[in-house]
Amino acid sequence: MATITYRTTDEKRDKLAQMAKEQDVSVNKMLDELVTIALTERDAFIRFSARASRGDANKALEILRSKSEP
Repeated sequence: MATITYRTTDEKRDKLAQMAKEQDVSVNKMLDELVTIALTERDAFIRFSARASRGDANKALEILRSKSEP
């Protein structure tokens, strides 16, 4: 397991501590969960961007239009 030193303002530290307390977890666990969320969102964005770059916008619009017509 790795260790990261994170510096922040007293105000942010206090808010983070309160957030962790409300969820009954340690500050370390709270930070780990927040980092996991951020990394997951980043990975999803990268996958979406890669798929979008290979797509055909005109074909997608054609499909959507064909599905919305009676």
